[in-house]
Amino acid sequence: MKDYKKGEQVVHCRDGLAVIIDRIFMGDKEYYLAKTIRGEGENVYVPVERAEVIIRPLLTINEADALLEKAKSFGIEFNSNTKQRRDALKRRLSSGNVEDIMFLYKQLDFYKNHNDGSIKYGPVDLDMLNFAAKNLLDELSIVYKIDRDKIDEFVAKKVF
Repeated sequence: MKDYKKGEQVVHCRDGLAVIIDRIFMGDKEYYLAKTIRGEGENVYVPVERAEVIIRPLLTINEADALLEKAKSFGIEFNSNTKQRRDALKRRLSSGNVEDIMFLYKQLDFYKNHNDGSIKYGPVDLDMLNFAAKNLLDELSIVYKIDRDKIDEFVAKKVF
């Protein structure tokens, strides 16, 4: 189990980028106190005993390079059954697995830039895909030290 240090940047599976503020006890349980980086920045309490399924360290450059290379092989999937599609999107989004998040990013890019009209996402689908893309690009902009407004173009060149 990874021991996160105060000031360390992490990725929260639901809230995206965050910074570890402290390690505290509430009652008999120990928590990491993290502050999200998005929006107003809210405090998130992560039980230390479950941290490995809720937060993860930022990717290293080598891990990011490997992810972008692997993403080239990700196909496009579309299920016309709305419930099944949304359930699958939710599973990937909440998994915390960066490959699942990259898969969702790639689905969104295809939908926006290469769709012949045969794929139709609803607003809820698009919210999930956009959330995944935003979190992934936020992380990759830090990992590669590329301005946030330029990282999408960088990733697209590597993946497509």
